[in-house]
Amino acid sequence: MTFTKLVVLVVLAASAKAADHDMYHNCSRVDVCSQNRELERQERYQVILEGAMFSQGVASFRVQTADGIEDVGLNITAIEGNIFRVQIEETESSRYHIQDVLDGEPTIVNFDDVQLWLTSAEIFLGSNRAVVNFSPFSIEFYVNDVLTVVIEGDRLTLQNEELHTPFTVGVSFTQALHLYGLHEHADYLALRTTAPGGDDPYRVKTMDLTYYELHSTMAMYGAVPVLYGHGINSTSGLFLHNAAEQWVEITNKDVGADAFFMVDSGALDIFIFLGPSTTDVVRQYTSLTGVAHLPPIWTLGYHQCRWGYADQTDVETVIADLDANDFPVDVIWLDIQHTQDMKFFTWNSENFSDPFDMLANLASTHRYLVTLSDPHFKKEEGYFVYDEATANDYFIKNPDGTNYEDECWPGTSSWMDYLNPAARDYYSSLYLYENWNGTTSTLGGIWNDMNEAAIFNEEIEKTFPYDVVHYGGVSNRDIHNMYGYLQTMATHKGLIDRDNGALRPFILTRAHFAGSQKYAAFWTGDNTAEFGFIPISYSMCLNANLLGLVFCGADVGGFFGEPSEELLQRFYQAGAWLPFFREHSNIGSERREPYLYPEDVQATIRETIKTRYAHLPVWYTLFYEHTRFGDPVIRPLFYHYPNDVELLEIDDQLLVGQNILVKAVGESEVESVQVYFPGGENEIWFSAQLDGTTFPGTGWTDIPVTIERIPVYYRLGSIIPTKQTSRPSTTDMKDDGYTMIVLLRNDEMAEGTIYNDDNLSFEYRDSQKYIYADLSATDMLLVISAIDDSDDEEFEIVIDDIVTLTYNDDGTVVKNSYKHDVNGVPLNQMKYQGKEPLVINLR
Repeated sequence: MTFTKLVVLVVLAASAKAADHDMYHNCSRVDVCSQNRELERQERYQVILEGAMFSQGVASFRVQTADGIEDVGLNITAIEGNIFRVQIEETESSRYHIQDVLDGEPTIVNFDDVQLWLTSAEIFLGSNRAVVNFSPFSIEFYVNDVLTVVIEGDRLTLQNEELHTPFTVGVSFTQALHLYGLHEHADYLALRTTAPGGDDPYRVKTMDLTYYELHSTMAMYGAVPVLYGHGINSTSGLFLHNAAEQWVEITNKDVGADAFFMVDSGALDIFIFLGPSTTDVVRQYTSLTGVAHLPPIWTLGYHQCRWGYADQTDVETVIADLDANDFPVDVIWLDIQHTQDMKFFTWNSENFSDPFDMLANLASTHRYLVTLSDPHFKKEEGYFVYDEATANDYFIKNPDGTNYEDECWPGTSSWMDYLNPAARDYYSSLYLYENWNGTTSTLGGIWNDMNEAAIFNEEIEKTFPYDVVHYGGVSNRDIHNMYGYLQTMATHKGLIDRDNGALRPFILTRAHFAGSQKYAAFWTGDNTAEFGFIPISYSMCLNANLLGLVFCGADVGGFFGEPSEELLQRFYQAGAWLPFFREHSNIGSERREPYLYPEDVQATIRETIKTRYAHLPVWYTLFYEHTRFGDPVIRPLFYHYPNDVELLEIDDQLLVGQNILVKAVGESEVESVQVYFPGGENEIWFSAQLDGTTFPGTGWTDIPVTIERIPVYYRLGSIIPTKQTSRPSTTDMKDDGYTMIVLLRNDEMAEGTIYNDDNLSFEYRDSQKYIYADLSATDMLLVISAIDDSDDEEFEIVIDDIVTLTYNDDGTVVKNSYKHDVNGVPLNQMKYQGKEPLVINLR
């Protein structure tokens, strides 16, 4: 890269210090919001019973406007798993229906009964039912005779124009105390009331929001139109299957909460989740949109990144210095500087002149490389991607049929049209080893950035204008929010194909939509080196996990700005307990590899990273269980303690699975923090330092903190599988034995699960080659036994140590370690190999 280009990059990256509210539009500047926000409630539609049909799980009705002029169709479909689907559309409709988002076609099930009345129709599905009220029109959903969700007909409007099909619809969650969802916003986990004249409604649109602000409803990189309403007695939810821009007004009440959707275009296609628990609702949603496949285990380690490492010597030096200073690491990242003049699928001939040698060096240390690949391509004849995409008509178009062009990192650029299946296949093929010279499997992952799509044109909010045209004549207005999703779909296929389906791909994306979890991890974007961005990372990633996007993290240290030593340590400590753990910084920032700091700072960061690696068996097991059940990896406290109203707004604490409680420290120079311990007086939480300190689950407790660590606790009755031998990388840990941490009450059992496979391939999925086992223990025995009939012959679980902490009724804790032998038999000779239970006698 030339010096001039580097200067331009630095200026662009450092020019703003807060979100530009003149550039980014608020509700008053966007028609669909400004014209509908104060929409008067009135009866606009009524159901005509004549001609209603009920067949094979689908109920169809005619709906008319109150004046009888306009005909609208209403379909209510019963979906397997306690789900209803509601579709409302004009008889003569030009609305676009999005494709490729659902994980296959939902399974329709028959109704159990239908009862017709003069003023309503009742549709029964098990113990639940949908009630269609004819006039005034509404649809009510009952769970065990309790009204849970209402689609409000008096807030329904439909406009059916040739190039623009906006609609509005109101939904009431009658049992909810709080609403959650509408990812992605840098806001509290529980959605706030918005009101005309106050906060804007939540804007749901993928955008490059530079210098995003805390506690804001402004649109960001992701757009997932899902809402959950959680109450003490039940949880319900909805998914609006629509990829157009949306604004959602939230109204919280003492009991019940309302959401008013103002949608710019597309189909009114809503899935209603009837729970009744939060776990049920999450599983219902992920059953529709899919789950992440198991990531290769190296992606769960520590990632070292900055914008950007200058050359391949820099890459090798950073890894060597991390090793020399005893910092485990699995991945190093390259930003756009690795390319030749910012042309993707090329290498900078001067600074990365021998990528094969660089990758071989990384492989020799058991490390991986991830490189950037954005969706824009430099307009330059002779650049093979531009030439081939132009020749085959693979770029997005202007309304007049010419290639859409605008400015991004390479200068004048065009954008790949990922809605076009042929363009997706072409883009996928670029990842093949024979097409991207200088790559091997050590280039283990791809970073799809700037895919909202981001553009430097501030007059159009730095993203596509709505009149650009995608494949098949589809307006960007209809699919804007799924553009990044489509790119990651193509990237995922490319990585699958290059390795002949043998290796699990890794992709990090910035833009994301419903279902993105099937293809990519994501991070919370370009955050700032300020303390407030630590707890907001927990809020944002907890929200994402509830919506299936489980592989989430935040830039450790903050992307913009310079963290103090204290802030950097707190960022590391919090980030180590998020699923994706990466340090990343801006091109203009000072270098902040951990070995550059004073020894006391290094010691804290080193312990934090090693703690992450010690708990990799927990993370890997939870990711497997997500693939199997659809459950979150990290969870808000109310997920497992739904009846405690105190927990509904706590979002700077999280649960890793069910058994590890973590509190982020998001303030400077504090000597103590308030930690909420849930579960009641019989739920005991042990300090993860295993020093015998315990706290009952009776609420807020003031906990002293030092700079060395943040509050982390294990739950009584759990077994925490860990690996305590310090190694440089996950590959080096593969054959290490486990230390089982067993938290006992002396007269009760402790339980857990553990998962193991080859760490890299799809054989766990395609050939059921893995170990998935129950752990159970008393003060006398530890038992490991298979959960299913997997092909587990290639794997074993070797126990290096068993640490028991027994909680006595008087509050004392007795700690024992069985590291060397049990009854004279060396512990590490007791191997669980899957076929028969392994029983270890502890006395």
